[in-house]
Amino acid sequence: MRPLFSVFIFYKKLLVPLITLSALVGIFSISAAGFFTLKGAGITYILFTPLFLYFIYDIRNPNEYYFYYNLGLSRLSLWISALSISVIIGFILIII
Repeated sequence: MRPLFSVFIFYKKLLVPLITLSALVGIFSISAAGFFTLKGAGITYILFTPLFLYFIYDIRNPNEYYFYYNLGLSRLSLWISALSISVIIGFILIII
């Protein structure tokens, strides 16, 4: 299995909670700005990624790191790649 595909499998569990929370923040920012902004959603996406990484993989499923370790990916490389992907997605949302 390729490392990029393995990182996608790792990141896949984060997408639904992060997108849901970011969309809610974007909706609530309507009342403050008067119109829907993705800037608040992008900032939320970036800031809450480490929190969801910690809760999903370190508290809820700590043994899942063994699966990725057997594929040749360390915990640090998984965290760095997930945070990098989130920063890219968050900046795209902020710029739009």
